[in-house]
Amino acid sequence: MANITCPKCGDQSYFSLAEYKGPFRCKKCRETFNIIIENGEVKSSQPVNQSEVDKLNIRTHEKAESHDGDTPL
Repeated sequence: MANITCPKCGDQSYFSLAEYKGPFRCKKCRETFNIIIENGEVKSSQPVNQSEVDKLNIRTHEKAESHDGDTPL
């Protein structure tokens, strides 16, 4: 389990995957970051600009629309 400290507000979060590369949103300040976790340790945390966040939201919305409602995302 990786311990993630938000670079913006300093809030502590935990991530259950030992290996991960992708977006992560702070629960406290709602800032989105691209993180890399290797062997249960955060190796990188970079802020995501608003246009990238908007693209992620569009992809999530499109993915939700493609499901019939009976299948969890």
